[in-house]
Amino acid sequence: MKIKSVKTAIGNFNSIYSEAGLVRLEYIEHEIPSYPSDQRLQKYLNSFFESAKSKNLPLLDLQGSYFQLKVWHALCAIPRGSTISYKDLAGKIGLPGASRAVGTACRLNPIPLFIPCHRVIKKDGSIGEFALGVKNKKFLLEMEAA
Repeated sequence: MKIKSVKTAIGNFNSIYSEAGLVRLEYIEHEIPSYPSDQRLQKYLNSFFESAKSKNLPLLDLQGSYFQLKVWHALCAIPRGSTISYKDLAGKIGLPGASRAVGTACRLNPIPLFIPCHRVIKKDGSIGEFALGVKNKKFLLEMEAA
């Protein structure tokens, strides 16, 4: 595994790579990056935070259960600036009673930002939780809506 660091508008991340690609973005909110800078990923993230036209997504090496992978792929289909409820996302993957399991898969998302679990909200329209913090979820939703 290779580890590199990136800085974003919501905090710092360690990018963790296998031989096949990016495995995890690890949020390190209060730490100063201690690994070499990930120049390629930094360019992508700068583009992500500056505009809706992010290009050159790094190769991902998603590792999870069949259910998690199904949820994460469905998350990638949510357009930037849009939201969907946990219940509706469960319906989209053919398991309408699995909204809590969908929430768990979102919480376990290894590559937040690229797999946009921040776009999933509660069915009553409230924002819900986010592994990177509710403040960051609000920031990302507002940024994408602009």
